[in-house]
Amino acid sequence: MTDETTIVISASMEDQTQPNSGLPADRMPEAEVALRLAEFILSLPGSGTMASVAIDRGSIKVGDAIFDIGRFIASVGWEPIKHPQVRRSAWTGAYRRGDKTVRVHSRLGEGDVVAQFNGRRIIAACKKGPLARKVGSLEFQLLTAALGQAMLFDVSGDDIVVAAVPDTPVFHRLAEAWRERPLIKRAGIRIALVPRHGEVIGLDL
Repeated sequence: MTDETTIVISASMEDQTQPNSGLPADRMPEAEVALRLAEFILSLPGSGTMASVAIDRGSIKVGDAIFDIGRFIASVGWEPIKHPQVRRSAWTGAYRRGDKTVRVHSRLGEGDVVAQFNGRRIIAACKKGPLARKVGSLEFQLLTAALGQAMLFDVSGDDIVVAAVPDTPVFHRLAEAWRERPLIKRAGIRIALVPRHGEVIGLDL
């Protein structure tokens, strides 16, 4: 990684269950949500062999630090197979684990995660979020933004459209309530809760 993407999170902020990942213990960056969602989809029977993940500079910000994608993805067993092209963002590239591939790019206007499941395209809008309850947390605004982004995707009738946020008690309560809202149900948007460990909730594939 270049100096531009060097992580500066202190040891006290790292996720102790994944000591080599450099993850902040109190929040999930947007890039982590997207990568974990892609990883989960690829693990499902019936998934395709490749997931595309869009990550821009805003997605890797963790306060004043930078989420080190290379360090994280190596900690969960993915190996780089293609490095970024000249003048491309340093965190882009392709990574492989077994017969599955994750391609990280920084192109605008695409879903944060695009993958295949049983011949259907999954397209997801992902947002960051706090893992610990804080006064003035922004879960309402973050899930609203994910749903708004998902509503604007250019999709076909067979596509599976997803709004994805971290799996926390606050997001869980919002998701349970909002899944029953008439316009969300009519649009068919899935609200997915992405944990740091375990299965994604709410994809309903």
